[in-house]
Amino acid sequence: MGLLRTIAIAILGFSAFVFVVLFGRLPFFRKTPIGLLHRIVWIHIPNGILFIDSRLFGGRVLSCWSRAGSYVFYENHPLVLIFFTSLLIIGEVIFVPSAWPRVSVVDRACIPVAVAFPYIFLYLSVITKSFITPENHDQEMKRYPYDKVIFQPGHRCTTCDFLKPARSKHCSYCKGCIARHDHHCIWLTNCVGLNNYQYFLSLLLSLSVMLAYGSFLGYTILSQTYDRLIPRTHPVRLRKQSWTTFFNICATVVAADARVGGVTMLMFMTAPLAFAFLVYHIYLIWAGMTTNESAKWSDWKDDVADGIAFKLIRNRSDSPLLAFPQSTSSWPVTSDQVLVFTDGEPPKKGHRVEKGSNEVLQPRNPDAAIDPRFVQVQSMKEIDNIYDLGFWNNLRHVFKIPARRDSCS
Repeated sequence: MGLLRTIAIAILGFSAFVFVVLFGRLPFFRKTPIGLLHRIVWIHIPNGILFIDSRLFGGRVLSCWSRAGSYVFYENHPLVLIFFTSLLIIGEVIFVPSAWPRVSVVDRACIPVAVAFPYIFLYLSVITKSFITPENHDQEMKRYPYDKVIFQPGHRCTTCDFLKPARSKHCSYCKGCIARHDHHCIWLTNCVGLNNYQYFLSLLLSLSVMLAYGSFLGYTILSQTYDRLIPRTHPVRLRKQSWTTFFNICATVVAADARVGGVTMLMFMTAPLAFAFLVYHIYLIWAGMTTNESAKWSDWKDDVADGIAFKLIRNRSDSPLLAFPQSTSSWPVTSDQVLVFTDGEPPKKGHRVEKGSNEVLQPRNPDAAIDPRFVQVQSMKEIDNIYDLGFWNNLRHVFKIPARRDSCS
């Protein structure tokens, strides 16, 4: 029982740590214990180590740690991909040969399919790139219109030396601008973007199905072992069992069928992590945004809550400073909204907007009258997300199936 408990705690601890490290920075967890743990892991612990090292070792330990950390966290290396793939292969090599003689004919047909699909989508997710290059830059500039809220026209990537298309982002790991950038995935050593998001989503789905199906098969096989060790007529099974007795029996069954039991425990405890990734990205599709954009919208949510976001209520041509050029994109939805944020005071007459941003720079005259064309944004419902076409059309866009224009709004 002690060994089983130790293995379970280790697996759960690793899964929880991975969840905190990868998900803790998301806006949804910003003011939750998960966000706090993320800050402890990424900010407070490194600061504590820095303090101790500077006092005791003159910074030498941190110097070595920084070099190793820079490689692990800031270089596009395959270590995590190798670890992830090795974990899959080793688990399947241990589990499948032991389970194969003890499953039905239908399961023998399903197992190769369940095992193969994650590798297929993993391969496609890794090799498919979404780089913006000088050759496809014009095409990417026309793909999405600027919403003038989280993506402003006129921004230039100083590294790639071209105007940044809407919904793109420069990735310091991949050393390039990525079309419809979602996030850089260390598990793939690649950015998830326009061209491979559908493969990444399929990978999450196939991985979740494989882990859930494997957990079910493992439970079925371990039930057979349980029946063999403790027959149904045994007194232990005829009376009500306490939780202590139940866990002791589970430990006995897993120990008696270690190859199937150990991998089943691993699948059962890591399946929620894969499923959480899948559910989060389904939510992003429903909301019509990417992981990168969710952080930007969260900043706007904070600005609205702080009362520093304002919206132009008249035609945008009223202000030459806010008259952005029309987009040539074929995207079915556009918006004339003009949103700005200030230092807390309403925009005043004579203000100007900082080039390539939403920030209002107030006139030098502090006594200037308030510009009546702007009203304070009271709720995020007043702001349009032009990239949200509705769940089914968003899903069609992800899988590159043309959205129906008559259903877009």
